[in-house]
Amino acid sequence: MSRVDEPAGPVRDTTRTTTSTTSNTATNTATNTATNTATNTATSAVPPGLLGRVPRDLSRVALVHEDRGITFGDVAALSEDISGVVRGHHLKGRVVGVPADRSPEFVARIVGLWSAGAVPAILGDWGAERVRAALTATDAVATFGPSSAPAGLELLDDGVPSPARLDGLDREDEETEEDVGGVSHILFTSGTTGRPKGIIVGRAAFEAASVAFFKELPMDESDRIAFLSRPGHDPSLRELIAPWLTGATLFIPDSRTAADPRLLAAWLSKHSITVLQGSPVLLQLMAGSSRLPVDSLRLVCSVGARLTAAALRSTARFAPQATIANCYGASETPQVVCVHQVPPGKGVASEDPVPIGRALDHAVVKIVPIDASDGESTEGRLHVEAAACALGYTDGTPLLTTGPNGRWYDTGDIVRRLPDGSMCFLRRADRQVQVNGTRVELDEIEGAAALVAGVAEAVATFVEDSSGVGSVRLTVVRSSTTAIDGDELRAALHDHLDPAVVPSSIEVRDSSPDEPAVVDAAQAEDRAATLWEVLHESARSALGQGRSDGRIDPDDGFFEAGFTSMSLMRFVSEVSVQLGTEISPLLVFRYPTLNAFANYLRENLDDVS
Repeated sequence: MSRVDEPAGPVRDTTRTTTSTTSNTATNTATNTATNTATNTATSAVPPGLLGRVPRDLSRVALVHEDRGITFGDVAALSEDISGVVRGHHLKGRVVGVPADRSPEFVARIVGLWSAGAVPAILGDWGAERVRAALTATDAVATFGPSSAPAGLELLDDGVPSPARLDGLDREDEETEEDVGGVSHILFTSGTTGRPKGIIVGRAAFEAASVAFFKELPMDESDRIAFLSRPGHDPSLRELIAPWLTGATLFIPDSRTAADPRLLAAWLSKHSITVLQGSPVLLQLMAGSSRLPVDSLRLVCSVGARLTAAALRSTARFAPQATIANCYGASETPQVVCVHQVPPGKGVASEDPVPIGRALDHAVVKIVPIDASDGESTEGRLHVEAAACALGYTDGTPLLTTGPNGRWYDTGDIVRRLPDGSMCFLRRADRQVQVNGTRVELDEIEGAAALVAGVAEAVATFVEDSSGVGSVRLTVVRSSTTAIDGDELRAALHDHLDPAVVPSSIEVRDSSPDEPAVVDAAQAEDRAATLWEVLHESARSALGQGRSDGRIDPDDGFFEAGFTSMSLMRFVSEVSVQLGTEISPLLVFRYPTLNAFANYLRENLDDVS
């Protein structure tokens, strides 16, 4: 029977058997797991539920990191050490911060916390202020340090706070019997005040979404999965749990390889990777930097942002043997909700908009017309039924709305139903944007800028080129008594924002009561500067605080000079702003030094695209 009465404009009407099937499977396989692993105490680190559902040979390799194979038994033993420390501090049901990185220790920490009954709050690569705000938002009682000391915990408070910020969860009833026992983990997304906003992810929804994903896109013990998603984002959790659910082996690149699309493309071929997930920007960067296709790839998942036809075509040429899956979802759902699969060879002829497909088995979705009088309109806001959603936000902001047809999460995405019943994404209904796979609200950028002393007003805008590469630009008006400049503002924003969404272009203006705001003199001089100075200034801005002057050897390769994929995107975006024309980020691979890039722009400035 259908989970809820279908509302106006349903996307599909599916008989629901997932819950009972999952329950029966879990019961049967849990029995087998207990029988097969009872003689090995290391498996006590594997928690019941998701990771305990499928028995694995402990001697098999689960992870490969820096060419070193790490078995299921190795992970279980390390996880048990971590779990023992957590239990020793009596942190069952408490929230513990976990810095996210691509490492076996990160995997073991998540598994160990789940095993000990604690709740991991997954922290990004942020400045100190944002980390502190995230830990405060969740009432975390402890946090892990660097992954080099995987079992080391720092206790944050001698007191005993509430198990997690569950007050304000948008539950259907007031029962708290499950309490933190029903919580899997906490992820962070945008707020509207420059502070991180925690999403409390329930175990049932996470497990159902994960099982549905691997049912739609099956993997097995022959698969070699790349850990490419940015740690701390919900796609990375699918990669993390894949070995336990499918038997596949997870390959983890070192930090230098992960930061350089050229090295990543070669790494994929070296390890004969068969499955990867990546943002459309990352997929295009790898395709643009690789001279040869990666024929071992059989499945490529586009995640984290809108997949454009240009990105799909690039990916299809890069992975000619692969099915390309356009995966749609949000941290609140809390994983993939819809999938559209493009068979090998078909992506090269794609046109915009690329469909996001149909809902997976675990989810019910509906299209709500923007104008209620539209009735059966095929265009409107996409809503997801409550059972497939997170439990709530740490700040108590309502996540679900209640109506005559049940409880729903409004994604804020405007979609259109296609004649075949699938859907395509059209636009956002608000100021939320995606920057290289990272979600942010422009209000948050403005809120973070407003926290900086001397900023009287801030306006953030988002610009996206035809290939789907987007960037945030910030204009601030400073008070008449403050001499803050763009560099000082950028440094302050690094303390409050995810590095991925620090604006690529910052313009500081003066304001007086009698005259309209004028462009800062230094900014005006930069705009009138030569192309060479624009490139150097943009490089300095993109490289950020890690370099004293930001000037690089004009004959050095960009990556040799310290750029990463993210900072290269900022660099190209800022050059585009300064020159007033759209420049493809893929050009930095064809012309990989400042000299070569500058020469190309001089010769082609009128038709750069």
